[in-house]
Amino acid sequence: MPQKPSIIIASVLKPVDDSRMLYKLGFSIRETNKYDLNIIGFSSKKTPKVENIRLVEIFSGPRTNLSRLLVPFKFLRQLIKIKPAVVIVTTYELLPMAWLAKRFLSFKLIYDVQENYVKNIAYNLTMPAYLQVLAKWLVGLSERLGRSAIDHHILAEKCYVTEMPNIKNYTVIENKAAISSPFKPTFRLSNPISPHFIISGTITPVYGVIPAVKWFLKLNEALPEAKLSIIGHCPLNSFYKQLTKEYGAAKGINLELSDQPLSVAHIKSKVMKADILMLPYQLLPSIKDKIPTKLYEGIALQKVILMSQNPLWKSIVDKYPAGMCIDFLATKEVNSVWKSLLKLDYYRLQPDEDIFWEAEKRKFQQLLLNITSHN
Repeated sequence: MPQKPSIIIASVLKPVDDSRMLYKLGFSIRETNKYDLNIIGFSSKKTPKVENIRLVEIFSGPRTNLSRLLVPFKFLRQLIKIKPAVVIVTTYELLPMAWLAKRFLSFKLIYDVQENYVKNIAYNLTMPAYLQVLAKWLVGLSERLGRSAIDHHILAEKCYVTEMPNIKNYTVIENKAAISSPFKPTFRLSNPISPHFIISGTITPVYGVIPAVKWFLKLNEALPEAKLSIIGHCPLNSFYKQLTKEYGAAKGINLELSDQPLSVAHIKSKVMKADILMLPYQLLPSIKDKIPTKLYEGIALQKVILMSQNPLWKSIVDKYPAGMCIDFLATKEVNSVWKSLLKLDYYRLQPDEDIFWEAEKRKFQQLLLNITSHN
């Protein structure tokens, strides 16, 4: 029996059990039963055992750890060992090594563009201003080096088509929900006196956590039994300290913050127990044109959603309806928002193919078929 062609999906800062790498791209590849799949990435807190997928950890520790400089060479070692037919790189800093290795290993290279890194550096407040210039230069250099070797791009957001006009050979494969729950009939909020709110995922300032906490605390004055859970990966140590110091002992607030990404299953279990999913993203140029994965997932799980006011997001939330878009800074309107939330009939329309990964999966599987058939 002929050996299956090998595929590598590789990242630096995404854990090997990352939602997109493993549960979306990885499981979609495994489903075809045509390839030998290897996922390379960050060391997970608890690496799962996944049938027919090899998980390879090549980095752990803080983002600023000097050992990160060795990651491209560890990546090269895996490329030489596996001899893949296709390599899917999901972070810019692996592109130069992929460009070099492709010269003697002759694989097909796909760049999964999950972020507009230049915009993120400029607006997401994750590094000092003096480092931004260097970081933008490194991103530009890596992407320019890799461009000549990239056979195809995957764009995780539709807005990247206009934001990155230099990319011509691309397929838009959005980060839609690969999770679901049994469909519930139309419902209203069942916990009007002691609602449980949750903020989950990557916990950073641009997520809008602070305005959302202040909004909740204002509501808590009228509803003293209300609860807010904040759970997820908090990569900025300064922000972790700020949240812990200012709100760690605040009435009704429970913090579960980690310096490592938490598992998809753990986050889902926490979201399922809450009444209202808060998505208080700041409307920065690096965020406002994207559709957060948490929005897709929240609708897939039929959670009530309270989200920042944005016409793009509002059109999605209002469709089902899944909740409301509000201004989290307008704390004087908290009581009227709460009354409106109580009156809404949620999910009169069942979550449809606009929300789920299924259609994206078919596009991705077809792309791989096209790429490998030209080898």
